[in-house]
Amino acid sequence: MSRTRSKWWTLPPKPDAEAVAALAKQMDRPMAELLALRGFRNLDEVRDWIQGTDPGEVNPFDMAGMPEAAERLALARAQGELVFLFGDYDVDGTTAVSVGTLALKAGGWRTEAYIPDRYREGYGLSKAGIDRAIELGAKVLITLDCGVKAFDEIDYAVSLGLDVIVADHHQPEERLPNALAVHDPLRSDCRFGHTYLSGCGVGFMLWLSAYDAAGLDSAPLDAHHDLLALSIAADMVPMVGLNRRWLMQGIELINTQPRPALQALIGERRGPVSARDLSFSVAPKINAAGRMDHGLRAVQLLTATDMGPIEQFSQDLHDLNTTRRSTERRMVDEALEMAESVSDDLALVLYHPDWHKGIVGLIAQRVAERFYRPVVAFTEHEGVLSGSARSAPGLDLYAALDDASAHLIQFGGHKAAAGMTCKPENLDDFRVALNAAVDRRWPESMRQPQIAVDVVLRVDEVTPRLLQLQDRLEPFGVGNPAPVWGVRGVELAYTKKVGAEGEHLQVELFDPFRQRSLRGIHFQWGDDPIPEGLVDAAFQLSWNEYRGERTVQARLLDLQPTSGQAYL
Repeated sequence: MSRTRSKWWTLPPKPDAEAVAALAKQMDRPMAELLALRGFRNLDEVRDWIQGTDPGEVNPFDMAGMPEAAERLALARAQGELVFLFGDYDVDGTTAVSVGTLALKAGGWRTEAYIPDRYREGYGLSKAGIDRAIELGAKVLITLDCGVKAFDEIDYAVSLGLDVIVADHHQPEERLPNALAVHDPLRSDCRFGHTYLSGCGVGFMLWLSAYDAAGLDSAPLDAHHDLLALSIAADMVPMVGLNRRWLMQGIELINTQPRPALQALIGERRGPVSARDLSFSVAPKINAAGRMDHGLRAVQLLTATDMGPIEQFSQDLHDLNTTRRSTERRMVDEALEMAESVSDDLALVLYHPDWHKGIVGLIAQRVAERFYRPVVAFTEHEGVLSGSARSAPGLDLYAALDDASAHLIQFGGHKAAAGMTCKPENLDDFRVALNAAVDRRWPESMRQPQIAVDVVLRVDEVTPRLLQLQDRLEPFGVGNPAPVWGVRGVELAYTKKVGAEGEHLQVELFDPFRQRSLRGIHFQWGDDPIPEGLVDAAFQLSWNEYRGERTVQARLLDLQPTSGQAYL
């Protein structure tokens, strides 16, 4: 398959002229166009949106099944029953269990935390976990960030006398498991109004409701907004509305009253912690516990209060993450080479018996980024293939997998990512079926690498003021992507390979008509040839701090010979 670094630019329709004019009275044209494109008509609307939804205006009892669950938890507290918290082994699951542990214990509940072993038990509610709950004498079992499709396992738990409460955010089926209560904002009959929460967020609604039902003041639960923010940043839920306010409150808490456990993972830094820091620095270390050892290590750290254990647990996660990175590099290189051999396939299905089960999701992500294809990476564990999949823009991966699910043991996930198991003898049939499904469901227009450019502007319009206004729109993420700016027909006045192995490209974009320039960097440029003549560049903006000086820098996402449309 031929791959080029340059991408097809997609530009939005022209924004509403009246909205642009109204906004441009108080800001520069590029930002006014961006805000109008995102549906804002005036500055008051922008200010309201920036604040997010006030949690005080949200009623947790509006979530389907919440009254029954809250009353059951209040009864468990009154009778001194053990509540068993079962969560997934990723950041969302471990933060959900950690917040549940801290919140319920502080409110007078007896709890036990449980994270399944990724290798012995796999994803989701497990029989081993249920047996452990029974062994400990638990009366209530709560699934966090999992459980909405665990029909057989929940039937088993109920048959043993457990009252099961599901707190999940994954796509449910039409029927629901036989639990006492099933909390999932994606339920078709749920009128909660905030559809896309993290698993930790759904759990947080449950803890608020339990406190209310038990006659407790829920204000102390605000102290856990930092862990809630971590789940939101890591789990790619929309950063708007309620999630946005929670995320901002959590980041403020981290920067003003940092939890020692999180501080140990963040380490020393010069500036304030951002959502990006949570996603790309803290989250990988927590995920490394479940990938390389056991997710319970993350819960032990996040619920610890004494510095001795915190220092030991955090160092363990640092070490596991270092091992994860080196393992990932080797396996990704193997997967990229393997992908070249099947690059004519529309969906790349890769398998290696020795790949680390905790790394296959990262392998799929890296290959999908490089090949611009949906990717499934499988490894073998105890005679069964265990896989992880990542989608490509414009493809509903969950629907495609559902089409091919006759060849799978089970699967679960959402439009962008999924996990599954498969019998070795069914792998080839699955590959064929998945390719056919992707061919049907992935529009041809989306199959060429492309980049959505929000606003095309001039180099002289890239100013500190523009970036300062952009900063007000943070945190960025799903539902509120970081703006992508574009310039056309500019010169490359300066280029230099930088990095330990010259893997990054440093540039200066120059507008000879207005004699203005913009410094930028394209990470992981590699050995590709540098375009000659006039170029078009798409980029995101960030601050570059060097020796006390703060300047605007472009982080290039695309650099290619100009399309011919030059200076605005």
